[in-house]
Amino acid sequence: MSGFRPWVLGGCLMLGIAVGDEPRKAIPLLDLEALDPTEQGTAEVWTEVEAEQAVEFPRDQRVRSESGQFGVNGGQGAQRASIAIQADDIRRRFNALLDQPDAPVSVPIEILLHGKPGDPPRARPVAHELRYTADTYLLRIHVDFSRGLDRERMEGAIIRGLLFQRALHGKEPGSVQTALKAPVWLVQGITEADAWRQGRGDRKLYEGVFQQGGRFTLDQLFAVGEEEFWRSDGVSRAMFRAQSGAMVMALIEQPQGKEAFAGFCDEVAVFEGEMPILLRTHFPEMNLSEKSLAKWWALTMARLAEAPITEVMNVLETERALADALVLHFRDEEGVNVNVTLEEWQGPDPEEASARYAAVRPAQDALNRLSYRCFPSYRSLLSDYQLILMEWARDGRNDKMMMDLVELNELRARMLERATRGRDYLDYMEIAGATELSGSFDDYMRLKQELKEKPRVVKDDPVSKYLDTLEAVYERNRSRK
Repeated sequence: MSGFRPWVLGGCLMLGIAVGDEPRKAIPLLDLEALDPTEQGTAEVWTEVEAEQAVEFPRDQRVRSESGQFGVNGGQGAQRASIAIQADDIRRRFNALLDQPDAPVSVPIEILLHGKPGDPPRARPVAHELRYTADTYLLRIHVDFSRGLDRERMEGAIIRGLLFQRALHGKEPGSVQTALKAPVWLVQGITEADAWRQGRGDRKLYEGVFQQGGRFTLDQLFAVGEEEFWRSDGVSRAMFRAQSGAMVMALIEQPQGKEAFAGFCDEVAVFEGEMPILLRTHFPEMNLSEKSLAKWWALTMARLAEAPITEVMNVLETERALADALVLHFRDEEGVNVNVTLEEWQGPDPEEASARYAAVRPAQDALNRLSYRCFPSYRSLLSDYQLILMEWARDGRNDKMMMDLVELNELRARMLERATRGRDYLDYMEIAGATELSGSFDDYMRLKQELKEKPRVVKDDPVSKYLDTLEAVYERNRSRK
């Protein structure tokens, strides 16, 4: 079976990168081919330059951020100003996460914009260049602007630069020669932890990851590289970001956690050992057992996934919770535990009123809890169900009660149908009125290219033969048009 079928998708492709043994030369600043696609997987290393080489862009193509930490070079004036403001904001939020004041600038960071929208894209949209003069270290972030500004990648590159800066603070220029590194889990975790600090975290994402038991183990989380992260699909990146955020928040919440995490960030870029060793050095409370770090991580994931009492459910979630709540719990004549709804129960009602009250008590409690979070239009229905349950507990089942239950079920069905139609209409309006691409289609196109480069094994099963036939007919009809 040859070719790529748009309607058949494979699994997620997770590709790693190899770090080159040979250091590459410094990237010439004005070379627009600086982000060479063939330089995938090479490690950034230090290069000494003369002081006059520190600035190579004309003054009218440069802008300095308000803090003085960042310089932005190239591109249009509005682009430079926007990126400078964003970079300063990321620096301020990073320091706030560590509960530290803005420190004086010790290592300047230059952001260089290459190309313009419409130019051929380069394989490395972001690359770091490391230099030093006799007086200071120089950190540079090269950005390929051929596809516009990817703010997510830009934020990660700035956080990585800030981590590099912390590692170089107070060190003599030239004394550090090893390649600096910032683990992907740490960069993404800082971004996610900051989002939670500002109230922008997506609890639903954590709930989904927690219910599935997580996708990455600790060893896998620490091993993911930069290229592997960006080559993975959107779902994998979201799950990785959630688990990374939970790890960072678990560390910060340790005793003296912010101070310890700041020390960890100071050292991580130059540390060459195993990540768990560095973590236990700065967080000694995790030395209680080998699995203590994983336990803290899991507990943080569970806390982040827990819904607050003020979070309102949608209609579908309310329906599922209501179905779970409307259950009677009692023993039949033979002493067997029975858990059924009033409509499903075919046996005789318990003769003692105390037994009936005991049977409805869990349902009443569940309805009370649900009333805080249910979809607003369901609150009146919950009151009706509570009245019916109390009536059954007091007097037993009767015809009017059963008719009321049928009417409530019919009302719920109509509400569910209308809510579904409303959701579908809003989805249609959002799609029809979209003015820009979300970027999610990039995952599909990347997978398509991967499958072209690495064809799938030819299969001889009936389904594959059927699909081969359909594809042949489709291609034949298309060629005739």
